[in-house]
Amino acid sequence: MSSSPRAEDRRQLFELSWNFAQDSKFAFDAETGILLDANPAAEKLMGHSRKELLGMHVTMLHPEVERERVKVEFRQTAHEHTEHSDYHIQRKDGRCVPVLITSSKSAQVGNRSVLIAAIRDISDQVEREFRLSTLNWALSAYASAALALGQVSSPEDLHQAICEAITRQSAYVLAWVAIAEDGPDKRIQVAAAAGSAVGYLDGLKLSWSKNEPGGMGPTGICIRTNQLQIIEDTETALVFRPWRERLRQFGIRSIVSIPYSIEGSQSGALEVCAAYPNAFEPVAFEVFHNLVKELRHGIRTLDQGRVLQEERRRGEAVQTQLNQALSAMVAPIVTAMEMRDPYTAGHQGRVAEIAYAIGKEMGWPESRLQDLRAAALVHDIGKISIPSEILTKPTKLSSAEREMIKAHVEAGYTILKGIPFAWPIAEIVRQHHEKIDGSGYPRGLQADQILAEAKVLTVADIVEAMAAHRPYRPGMGLKLVLEQIEREAGSLLDAEIVRVCVTLFREKGLLVAGLNSV
Repeated sequence: MSSSPRAEDRRQLFELSWNFAQDSKFAFDAETGILLDANPAAEKLMGHSRKELLGMHVTMLHPEVERERVKVEFRQTAHEHTEHSDYHIQRKDGRCVPVLITSSKSAQVGNRSVLIAAIRDISDQVEREFRLSTLNWALSAYASAALALGQVSSPEDLHQAICEAITRQSAYVLAWVAIAEDGPDKRIQVAAAAGSAVGYLDGLKLSWSKNEPGGMGPTGICIRTNQLQIIEDTETALVFRPWRERLRQFGIRSIVSIPYSIEGSQSGALEVCAAYPNAFEPVAFEVFHNLVKELRHGIRTLDQGRVLQEERRRGEAVQTQLNQALSAMVAPIVTAMEMRDPYTAGHQGRVAEIAYAIGKEMGWPESRLQDLRAAALVHDIGKISIPSEILTKPTKLSSAEREMIKAHVEAGYTILKGIPFAWPIAEIVRQHHEKIDGSGYPRGLQADQILAEAKVLTVADIVEAMAAHRPYRPGMGLKLVLEQIEREAGSLLDAEIVRVCVTLFREKGLLVAGLNSV
């Protein structure tokens, strides 16, 4: 008599879990792929009623381009636990939504083999990652272009070098310099161009006259008004209707055109085209505005005939400006990371402050200190690849979760390695969990195999992580933390760096907001 109510209670719990789950859940026939049931969250995600969904084949939940792959993978893995984050579902209104799909092993229900698939909308996560990618593209393009400024000897070479530097990143398929010509037709000369879509310019009748069809695009308007022009999506911009097929042919989806003029000489525009819609974040506009300023100054310098002397000064000035730009661009990246992991909000800033103080005490020059600071500010950038539920998990991590956390150093290296910083910031980030006895990760480096900056970053990271308060545990306190790193000096940590760090806090009164004093 007592077993029946327990079974009924269990059934009701299952119903509650099914009906009130936030994730969309679908029950499929594991043999045929036919949808047998869908919960209310699934109806909301798909825009279809349950009645409309029942009887659909699993492939019909996805856009046409993915259906064959879905069919093959369903057939191969229908009886296994699987997880996929590279699929989309297609709603009733036609909109495609990126999703994370987790499916169970199949189980026998009556005379059917049934599997349950949980499908989660990850649009916000994909959007954040895309925005971070656009920042990375802009940073790398600016860095490459700024370095090119000191390596050319003529305006023509400079224009070409800038275009090539910008399009070295895959997001930017075309960069070109437009120069306005005087005359009744107000033609536009292509001074330089580079990128996979450079053929788009072939045969185009370019003008900056408002009376010419070719003058109604962003380039002509930019030159005519001397104002920034942005086309967020060429598929929807009415101005591009006559050239839409041509734009599709060359894979151009968004465009920014920046006014470019040389005092007392030429006026024109620097135009950058991307393969994705909405590819130009506000920070990208600032980057390209700064780049145009540098380009204008470079041309003026060359024209003045002081090439050798000015190149030397330009190299120093550009490096300083590049460091400042890179530091400014790092801030949005740090903000994006801390939005995903609120438990460590402020962690990277405090680590940067400690690392900078150690490097300064060791007599490092300001340029090296700035790069150390930049490395510290992004040392955990690889955590963007880790699910937020693991980053913010308040309980002990499993061994698999710990390994996933450890993988963030290689992920950070992958993100940063393409950006030509003056110092090897990507490698510093990669090494910040190495130990001098070889017990660290990811590569088990020892002693002098580890960069000095990475050794400093390691000590700063440990001090902040142990001393700072977290919502799930109190900070240890600096006194105990300093005693701990002294015990590890010479075995796990560099002894001289530990000595400098301890001296800063104990004897020189270094104060870091968020850390208790000694």
